[in-house]
Amino acid sequence: MSAETIEQIGQRVQEYFETQAFKDGLDYATLALPQHPENFPLINYWRACFAARLGQPALACQILETTLVNDAWYSEMILRQSPSFTALQGDAAFERLVEISQKMQAADRRDALPLMVLRAQEACGPDAPGCPAVFFLHGNQDSVQANLPRWSHLAQEGWLVAMPQSSRAFWAGSYAWADYESAAEEVTGRYASLARQYSIDPEQVVLAGFSMGAEIALALALSGRIQAQGFILLGPGGPYMDDLSQWQPLLEQGVARGLRGLVITGAEDATIPHDNIRELVERLNQHGVAAELEVHPNLGHEYPSDFEERLDYALKYIFG
Repeated sequence: MSAETIEQIGQRVQEYFETQAFKDGLDYATLALPQHPENFPLINYWRACFAARLGQPALACQILETTLVNDAWYSEMILRQSPSFTALQGDAAFERLVEISQKMQAADRRDALPLMVLRAQEACGPDAPGCPAVFFLHGNQDSVQANLPRWSHLAQEGWLVAMPQSSRAFWAGSYAWADYESAAEEVTGRYASLARQYSIDPEQVVLAGFSMGAEIALALALSGRIQAQGFILLGPGGPYMDDLSQWQPLLEQGVARGLRGLVITGAEDATIPHDNIRELVERLNQHGVAAELEVHPNLGHEYPSDFEERLDYALKYIFG
């Protein structure tokens, strides 16, 4: 198997499910496992689903157990609600794994961390001058910890960097936003909590996000549910990006907000609707929202290698 990104592997896996080629899918996912050991809970999830679809519950449980013994858990939502696991419900071996996985999740301190905050020492305290703030939303099948290193340098430059983690867990290190409304309620609650604990400059707030998190960040900025001056979006994707008509009410709400923002995409990113992104940027500008689009060649669904420089540019674009 030639080297493929995890996104490309996921697309192939979906094709195998859609064509019900479960044996071929299981073989393909098994070969993909050594390529992406950091994604073994996801790939093993696919493998277990294929095995269950093939009517091999023992193999499905064996694959799931391999993940657990490597210190990664699956959420009860995934184990109970995945259609592929319907026939496994009530199976003694499967139920034992569900119980073990629940205990592992309960003991995982990362799962109990709803909001990560970075700031310079002694800065942004309740009695200190307000700090400029970036509020970042991770993507789906993503986590705060995976994104934190990309944004941490801002804290040394006087910014407060805050990252809420979705309460919707798939497996260890994998969280997701279900939809805009539920995510908006959760995120605005986290932001309100942040504002009570820290001093934030209300004139220097930026909403940022990756993938589905980027879609939600833009929607929150346009709606004013979180008062922001700008946005930074990386590879935005989700139901609103797939159906641009859903943006119209939000675009109308954003007309008078004076928002500015940068949208960063990769030319090789096959997971996002490039034409829709370009059209949305045009519509933003038509509605008085100054938006700039950067398309980076040879970049997939990931951060550009010069992200710190792009981030500095984005903040200057928003506030310059």
